[in-house]
Amino acid sequence: MEPVDRMCPSTPAGNATVFLGMITPMGKVAYITPEVPAETVLSGMDDSAGPLEASYRFAGPCVTSRCGFWTGEHCGLGATLVESYQASGGEEVDLPKCAIRRNCRWFAEQGPAACSPCSYVVTDAR
Repeated sequence: MEPVDRMCPSTPAGNATVFLGMITPMGKVAYITPEVPAETVLSGMDDSAGPLEASYRFAGPCVTSRCGFWTGEHCGLGATLVESYQASGGEEVDLPKCAIRRNCRWFAEQGPAACSPCSYVVTDAR
């Protein structure tokens, strides 16, 4: 039986419980560790310049069947990211210091191969 605390590493700010990191000018996530509660960071953020998700990454509880990426058995987005990244010749690098890895849905289903493409995910591009 799977733990009920799986986290989605690409959650909209409105559902976020963890602040994962910032999107760098190179389009890669700069992860923040240790874990920082999303509410701590969100209280000081202003979305007047555009969606917060375009500049920051958030994590929150995986909502399984309430998510459009849920296949009925696993997260289709995590699987697609790994497959696309590997097909494009993306190389696995050292695992980034991620605050949610022990509960991450993508890591639980795809293993370490999920970490490299995850660092390039922008939840909502401008």
